[in-house]
Amino acid sequence: MKMLFLLLFWSLWFVNFSTRTVISPILPILEDEFAISHALAGGIFTFLSLGYTATLLLSGLLSPRIGYKRTIIVGFAILTTAVFCFRYTDTYASAVTLSLFIGLGAGIYLPSAIPLITEIFGRNNWGKVIAFHGTAASLSILVIPVLTALTLRFLQWRALFFILSAGCLLLLIFFWVLSPDPRPEEKQRARLSHILRRADFWVLAILWIFAVSNGLGLYNVIPLFLVKERGMSLEVGNTIFGLSRIGGVFSVAIAGFLVDRYGARKILFLVLLMTGFSTIGLALAHIFPLMAVALFVQATVSAAFFPVGQVAISILTSVNERSTFTGTSIAIGIIIGTGVTPALLGAVADAWSFQSGIFFLGVLTALSCVALKYLQRI
Repeated sequence: MKMLFLLLFWSLWFVNFSTRTVISPILPILEDEFAISHALAGGIFTFLSLGYTATLLLSGLLSPRIGYKRTIIVGFAILTTAVFCFRYTDTYASAVTLSLFIGLGAGIYLPSAIPLITEIFGRNNWGKVIAFHGTAASLSILVIPVLTALTLRFLQWRALFFILSAGCLLLLIFFWVLSPDPRPEEKQRARLSHILRRADFWVLAILWIFAVSNGLGLYNVIPLFLVKERGMSLEVGNTIFGLSRIGGVFSVAIAGFLVDRYGARKILFLVLLMTGFSTIGLALAHIFPLMAVALFVQATVSAAFFPVGQVAISILTSVNERSTFTGTSIAIGIIIGTGVTPALLGAVADAWSFQSGIFFLGVLTALSCVALKYLQRI
């Protein structure tokens, strides 16, 4: 039953993540169809992140009141509806509005899922279990660009959103029927004000900002970078982009085993440092073979942060505060990492180049690992 439960949550996380990763591969199409600049195209992710952040924060407050199961059901109902409606969008205004609602539906999931998973599995297995759960996001980042490139040969981009909404609805029904419904006791509720006063909370929030910026934030503009600045066709760009994500699936799983053996702090330091240098390498690569290698290495290394970061949060928190701590710290990372970073990179590209923005992002990420000296407990 434990494995069935974990597989169900893996599937939920996969479709949840895919509703956001599907926008990036079609961003060049949306940019041309809506006749908008790079900065406005990146702004789609700003609205997506605003919605995602709002419900990340809300989920940590909502789940203790109505239960983890009902919280996830509410989120997936909003997500399914918004994704289905996105296929009918024909203006930039409607696209950003629906992106906001996609974010609202998607953000509810993780703060309720992590406490459930860590309650079911023992502390010694958190790294492996959370890493397995995290491979759903890595696989989404790998599969969605490739499937998009293949699908666009035969269907319009709008069909992708119909398929995803159907997947969301199907899994929502399975979750409603099969999932248990444990609820935190009334006395277990944690106060957000107490969490916000903790130094380790802000250190982790800052690290999440850089991790998300190098993950989804950069992911969201790489197709534009490859097509508009490096001169690749949309099909070739999305195919190379998608295949470069293969290593992320394995690095997430390996990170889970390493963190159980060597501790979260050492692995986080290594991952952040390597992510920074690989992002710098991506900015400096020009010829096609080096570009492909740089994409692969950067995607592989950056993906390893997320399961380790979730383990670090679980170690630093008790059960009663884990949902709120998770939702709030990740919310800060999301709003800046996927809300501000793509728009900022787009603005830098309009003024100078994507290369400049990506280079400085890599430098700042490498420097961020210094903050780990304040996390001695992990």
